[in-house]
Formats: sequence, structure tokens, C-alpha cells
Amino acid sequence: MQAALRDAGVRFDVAVTAGPGDGARLAAAAWAEGRRRFLVAGGDGSAHDVVNGVMQAQGESVSQQHSQGAPTVVPLPLGTGNDWARSLQLPRSPMRLAQVIRQGRAVPHDVGRIDFPLAEPATRASCWFINVAGAGFDAHVIERMPAQTPSGPAYLLGALRALGRYRAPRFTIDAGTRGDAPITGRMLLAFVANGRYCGGRMLVAPQARQDDGVFDVVTIDDVGRLRALPKLLKLYTGRLQGDPLVRHRVTASVLVDSLPRAGVEADGQFVGQTPARFTVCTGMLQVLRGS
Repeated sequence: MQAALRDAGVRFDVAVTAGPGDGARLAAAAWAEGRRRFLVAGGDGSAHDVVNGVMQAQGESVSQQHSQGAPTVVPLPLGTGNDWARSLQLPRSPMRLAQVIRQGRAVPHDVGRIDFPLAEPATRASCWFINVAGAGFDAHVIERMPAQTPSGPAYLLGALRALGRYRAPRFTIDAGTRGDAPITGRMLLAFVANGRYCGGRMLVAPQARQDDGVFDVVTIDDVGRLRALPKLLKLYTGRLQGDPLVRHRVTASVLVDSLPRAGVEADGQFVGQTPARFTVCTGMLQVLRGS
């Protein structure tokens, strides 16, 4: 990638992470030095770290940010799932990606914020996400996956192992939409989608857009182990919506609670537990898109 950037005439500096959280720390330091464009070589988790670093570095000013002054973040997809890069239709080829960067046609991108009102003092009370967050089974799987996973189907394999042990909590999902009652009941999972893909190519929200100021909230009712497997497989083909056990709402803010408390993941990273409030922050980021 460095060679491709040099060939394209793009100036850059390199910082290398050494462990978890380094991406956020390095990005925050670069932001303080006046850097505004970030190329992240890694997967969705690495991009998640960098976005959290630049958002936190802006502090209170982030709420007044407009897309013209927002950071530009570009993923070089080298991770397990690469779902965010897939949604952006970015090329995997360093040479082609360098040309996209050189052209620099940045467009606004929404960022999601998650607040955890019951967070313990030693855990994060809030975080940001760029692609898809979820509560329930998907977070249960991700919490138990190794930090480094070697292949794209890693989430599906983890899900198959976890199905027999997972017990669905009773959710209350309040999308705050006038006239709509909260969604309640035992659910396998609840997705809060800014992007379309998660879990290594699962098409969870085919209609989602990252610049429309709203989330696509997708829930799957608890169906038991034998019926859950075909639902998960449908996620990979984009045929889940329209299923009678699936509900879909569009909203700019949603409160997800459960009994017992359920895990929450964002961009493939385990980030906390319910209750969690998800809020869209419009145009807080800029991205580059492929063809």
C-alpha cells in the first residue's frame, strides 16, 4: 500500500499499532497534530478504533461538526470480515485504492453513538460505531471469538458453536417513533444498522444507507435452535427481511434494553451491555467510495 501511495503521488506518514486500543490512541494524537485523513490497514475493528480515537479527540466540538471539517477515514480491507469496506465498495487492490485516495472525492458519512447508562466505572460509558451494532446473539458470539480470527466464515462458525448454549433474553426496543409501540419479547438478536453488512458478508439491512440520518433496526424473534440456523443462513443471502419473525424499523434514535442484560457489539467489537441508547450523528465523518 505504501508503494502504491508513493506511485500515486500521495504524501503520508505511517504509525503501527502494537496492541488493542492503539488505533484510537494513535488517531487521537494524529488529530491533535492537525491530521484529518486516515487510511486504516486492517479490518472493521481497526477502523472502529480509529473512528473512536478521532471522535473522542474532538470532544464537545464533535456535536457542532459539519462534514466539511470532519475527518476522512478510508479502510484498506485486511481484516476478517471487512464489512464496512464492502458497504463502501472500495477496491482491495492497493494500486486501485491509491487512485481512489488521490482523487479524494469525499462524501459525508453518519456515525452512530452508543451510550451505556448502567456502565461500570471500569468500562466505557459511550462509544462510536460506523457500520452495524447489535445486541443479543451476535454480541454473545463475538465476545467468545478469539481476538485474531483467520478466515471470513469465522463468525458463522462461531455462531454454529454458540447456538446450543444461547438463551434469548426478553428485549424492549423503543425506537421513539410516534405512534409505534416498543418492540417487546424474547429475541435472538437486534441489529442497529448504519451500513448494510456485518459478520463477514451477512446482508442484515439491504436498504440501509450511511448518509441518510437514520438507523435500520432489524430484530429476529427467538425461534429455538433448529429454526434459528436457517434464519442465520438467510442473513448471508439478504433474504431475511419479509420473514414473519423479522421486524424492521427506521429511526434516528433507539433504546435497547433486555432482561437479563445482554451483550452489545459494534463493528464486530464487544463494547458493553444493555441498556444501550443508539443515536445517529449525521455527517460526522467523510469517506471515499469505490465504483
